[in-house]
Amino acid sequence: MINNKQQINWQNYGRIAVFIDVANVIYSLKDLGWRIDYKKLQQYFKAHSKLVDIYFYYSTNKENIGQANLLEMLARRGFKMVVKEVKVIKLKNGEQLFKGNCDVELTIDTIDLMPAYDTAVLLSGDSDFASLIKYIQKHGKKVVAISTRNHISKEIIEAVDKFMWFNWFKADWNLTA
Repeated sequence: MINNKQQINWQNYGRIAVFIDVANVIYSLKDLGWRIDYKKLQQYFKAHSKLVDIYFYYSTNKENIGQANLLEMLARRGFKMVVKEVKVIKLKNGEQLFKGNCDVELTIDTIDLMPAYDTAVLLSGDSDFASLIKYIQKHGKKVVAISTRNHISKEIIEAVDKFMWFNWFKADWNLTA
């Protein structure tokens, strides 16, 4: 496993759009005991690549003030925000099921925005995105995926042009406990 950011020459990837599947990232980093500094992630891509934009896909509960503050800060910093309200489904046994992801929105945007980028950087390991990856590659685009062990599917690793581990960016993105 290479742990050397100098070997990642983002200039070879042309114009880059970053698509963050936040739920997948949160669970991936939680297993490592890390948190991510999204401002540092943004600074990293601005400094090392021809960044088009960073798209942030997140499901939330409106009452969560901490999440609202984070989302507001990211929007002010120029992240393209796609936020969906979490649905609460009441089951017959009285329990509640919380459902919410933005996979469809991420997929639609990745396809719609293809003229704007040469490479899609996907922060997710969700196997559901393997078909999306193959589709955009058929249209001449490259795909880089970044994830962690136990949160990256074999289908994603096999489909992407390049796979990278989160720990390669630990210092750059201020991935801390």
